[in-house]
Amino acid sequence: MQLSEHQKRLWCNMISAIEDFRKGKIQYTTLVYGLESSLDAGEFSCQTIVGEWYDQWTPLEILSATHGDEITIDDADKYLLAMDIFLRSKL
Repeated sequence: MQLSEHQKRLWCNMISAIEDFRKGKIQYTTLVYGLESSLDAGEFSCQTIVGEWYDQWTPLEILSATHGDEITIDDADKYLLAMDIFLRSKL
């Protein structure tokens, strides 16, 4: 996948958002919906990458839908790690 500079910035912003949640700088729902907003803003045309992204994001969104901002880092850790690894693998 070849990312434009704009898309690379958005991808890096997603990684930073995960780090910010882990540091307690943002709430969980802010993280989850911010990730989706970044994906949308990137206008990614590769449906395979978009599908893989949603495979990583969906468990995060389910936690948000069921528990809101009551999610702890421990609750979401395995899903956050999976998303982080996925994002970094595509840079």
